[in-house]
Amino acid sequence: MFSFARRASLGLLSLWAVPASFAASSAIGLVVANGSFHLDQSSVRGSATLLDGTLIETNVSSSQLQLNNGVNLRLAAQSRARVYASRLVLEKGIGQVESTNYRIEAASLQIEADKPGVTARVQLAGPQRVVVAARDGSVRVSNSGGVLIARLDSGREMAFEPQESGATVTKVSGILALKDGKFIVIDRTTNVTMQLQGTGLEAEVGNLVEITGTVDPAPPTVAGASQLIDVTSVKRLTKGGRAAGAGAAGAAGAGAAGAAAAGLSTGAVVAIVGGVVAAGTLGGLAAEHDLPGQGSSQPSTSR
Repeated sequence: MFSFARRASLGLLSLWAVPASFAASSAIGLVVANGSFHLDQSSVRGSATLLDGTLIETNVSSSQLQLNNGVNLRLAAQSRARVYASRLVLEKGIGQVESTNYRIEAASLQIEADKPGVTARVQLAGPQRVVVAARDGSVRVSNSGGVLIARLDSGREMAFEPQESGATVTKVSGILALKDGKFIVIDRTTNVTMQLQGTGLEAEVGNLVEITGTVDPAPPTVAGASQLIDVTSVKRLTKGGRAAGAGAAGAAGAGAAGAAAAGLSTGAVVAIVGGVVAAGTLGGLAAEHDLPGQGSSQPSTSR
């Protein structure tokens, strides 16, 4: 009788151990804030354990997230995101990643820091409007298919609007050049290299041009190119590389100012790459030292 009872007791302990072990293994990190926040719609104050897929919504304070894999994240005040071990899906407000090998997703875009020490800030400014800023290094922005659509240098800020699914029109501008016997252009807005094919390109090598075309499903053969573009029209903006460089800088600045003032939905479109409209902005997302709700007394997540 005693032996049977002992075996039954051990069996119950084993049953309890399974869910406890499962819960421990699904914990991915810790979230800390100076005030209260919501975790999966439950109000929490101070700190809490993060599980894979946890929904976090901040109030008047920002939150700091430290994952077990070493990734550091922040959510500004009045922001909402779902956090996973490999990505943070921003649903509202501003998110920030301070680590590599981790991405922020917003409105189908994927944003990642280029190297350690780089900070990528992402603001969901509307249902289909994403503002991205880079600090202390470059940041990559890709579309939903993982195709690189922009590379931001430190201090730069850009706004993006994904188009309807299936959009293939491309509109970029830059110095037309030859590389490995192939035509390329590095877009002056997004800093992304495109391989080009079509008629009328030979005569414009070395000039600043505006290219309109469609995405070719074949992969590019030029190293470093993100897409292969079938060119439908070439418009010369400035003749000659040296003059074109100065013209590009001035035109890019004017385009950024126009886009910031008018918004991406107007004629101030600067580039269309990978099904996403992109324009430079003059906002302060890159310049601000702290995120909204982030105070100097933000608690440490060290454990």
